[in-house]
Amino acid sequence: MATMITDECINCGACEPECPNAAIYQGGIEWEALDGTKHPPLSNDFFYIVPEKCTECVGFYDHEACAAVCPVDCCIPDPERPETEDALAVRAKEIHPEKEFPVELPSRFRKAASAPAAAPQASGAAPLAPTAGATMVAAPLRMARFGKVERKIEPLATPARRSGPSVDELPIDFEEALQIVQAGAPIGAGSRLVRLAVCLAQPLLGALPAAAKAKLEEAMGDRRIFSASGSTGFNIMLHVLLFPLLAMAFAVLAEGDSIYTRGLTNWFFLGMSISIAECVWRLREAVIRARPLSEVVWRGSIYGYALLPLALPLASRAGAARRMGEVGAEGFYGKETSFDEKRERERRYGEIYSLEERPDGWIFRLELPRQIPPSGVKDQLGVGGAMPDYDLTTRVLPGGLQVHGRVVDERLRTIAASAPAFPADFTTEVPLRERPLGYVQRYGNKLLEVVVLKVSAVEKLPRTANAA
Repeated sequence: MATMITDECINCGACEPECPNAAIYQGGIEWEALDGTKHPPLSNDFFYIVPEKCTECVGFYDHEACAAVCPVDCCIPDPERPETEDALAVRAKEIHPEKEFPVELPSRFRKAASAPAAAPQASGAAPLAPTAGATMVAAPLRMARFGKVERKIEPLATPARRSGPSVDELPIDFEEALQIVQAGAPIGAGSRLVRLAVCLAQPLLGALPAAAKAKLEEAMGDRRIFSASGSTGFNIMLHVLLFPLLAMAFAVLAEGDSIYTRGLTNWFFLGMSISIAECVWRLREAVIRARPLSEVVWRGSIYGYALLPLALPLASRAGAARRMGEVGAEGFYGKETSFDEKRERERRYGEIYSLEERPDGWIFRLELPRQIPPSGVKDQLGVGGAMPDYDLTTRVLPGGLQVHGRVVDERLRTIAASAPAFPADFTTEVPLRERPLGYVQRYGNKLLEVVVLKVSAVEKLPRTANAA
């Protein structure tokens, strides 16, 4: 019979990483069948076991792993689903077709059949001594009472080195390589004259669509020269002055009104009203919904699409000038206290990075996670909340840069097997448009910085590096 979790479950999460078939799910989370289809959760309040994936650990252990670690004895056989050992063995082979099982599968059925019957013991008598050759199986430890057990937080293992050796790593100081690369302006930003022209044209370029302004901001690489928010503000101020003047000019030219008549005042207020209405519509997240500036969409004006031919030549180089990693949506996992901040979650996938291209190389910065994600297993293992350093390996490939991160501590790898959005390993690959010469890197405060030099920078290297 399959194993089930009763309503006495305290949601400690100790059973979830122990299941060899990934048949245990947190309450409220959909479960995945062998064919990849998703199904509604069997319980919304506590952990549950999917009967179609449970083998009672036949083929893996001589006991049920979930029952062995459960502190409140709520993992019990399901009386509604009696199953034989042979049926469970067949299911285990279907779930793990890649695994080679022994002829005699580990099974609690065989353990129970081979265990000798215990003789009755009189009250107050001394414990029976084991007979010669007999194997004593210790019963799993249980909690004396319900609730969380406070455990001592033990330090997590950190890698002996934070980056693997590579033949592409240049024998120069990081600051020297950074100065070589930073000597040139970001590619795509244009000459000083172009940058000055873009800066002065912000009141007009602020009418561009939001996506075009964002790309142009990346292309410039300096918010002091151009920014989506600043150019939108300048454009709105321009409209406050321009729309009333246009309305009065229309009244004079089309209607024949004199500039000295009082009727021209109505046209002035009409133009002012149009400019205010446009401002409210373009910044409706901030004006109407009172959202913070980080959530405001810096929309353009109706004539902004006509300006795209002026901005596209620069904005098209934004991808080469600076590439950013993606940030996903916010997420809640489990109870209200299990909130997973989006930036921290994407750090665990190696997706929070920036790549800036310069004439002599690239500057790559990768943010590493700072906190261990929410998990019921975390408290059981006593690992605390701070994420230790990853074991990082940097490589320069023919077409780009690759960084591989790996969690070292086995307890963290156990948490990664059960916690949502927590891979134990990640690989970040960023394409480079030119053949790189080599790289120099440094790590500190959960930030990996890599300077990749182009072949054109070989003449600017120190003599000692050229000799090497």
